Amino acid sequence: MQYRHLHAPHDGYVFVVTYGRSGSTLTQSLLNAIPGYAVRGENGNLTHLFAKAIDMVTGDDMYRWRREDLAKPQQDRRPYLRPILGKPYDPWAGAERVDPEAFTLELMNLFVKQVLRPPKHCRVSGFKEIRFHEDPPFFRKHVDLLRTAFPKARILFQRRAHDAVARSGWWKKQPRDAVIAQLSLADRMFESYAANHPDCCRIIDYEGLTSGLGYIRGLHDFLGEEMDPAAVQMVLGRSLRH
Repeated sequence: MQYRHLHAPHDGYVFVVTYGRSGSTLTQSLLNAIPGYAVRGENGNLTHLFAKAIDMVTGDDMYRWRREDLAKPQQDRRPYLRPILGKPYDPWAGAERVDPEAFTLELMNLFVKQVLRPPKHCRVSGFKEIRFHEDPPFFRKHVDLLRTAFPKARILFQRRAHDAVARSGWWKKQPRDAVIAQLSLADRMFESYAANHPDCCRIIDYEGLTSGLGYIRGLHDFLGEEMDPAAVQMVLGRSLRH
């Protein structure tokens, strides 16, 4: 099978998109308590770098114009490209041969193979990441990559009460107003994207996850999984003590 690593988790992928100190490690642990799940932790926002590269080969004029004009008769090509397209002296020689879809799938196949590295028993893989919101203008395209390039992708956007986040970790060393503004923008992006893609996206709240089994059962229902109350209680006990 082509892109076999990308397709190896036969029940797809789950991605947790959030910000730091939102309790996403608890979500990661709850997901990994589901049999067959291997949801990894943060990876330094590697998919952001990949998404930028994909966006370049897909939409940049230097690539796009050459792809579009390659199939045209020479007289119908852009004047700039008529004498150079396909020639070794084109400053962007070879750009017309780049296939954005194949480029995307090759990159994601490599990401699964070398970064996620799902074990043999894995049927659902994924990761959680806290940095998507740091590039607001590119947020939608970045999440689009997860949703469209990974088979059967589901995305969980995790929120937490802003006051609690602002008092936690590195956030408390920053001006509170700036922190709240950043978190508010992140939540708006999460909510907007989830509202536009309700079939594969869900908003979850840390406070809900810590409120009891009912809320967590709803998360399992969204994922199409049976909940094991004992396994969930074990995760909650361990995480809340921590």
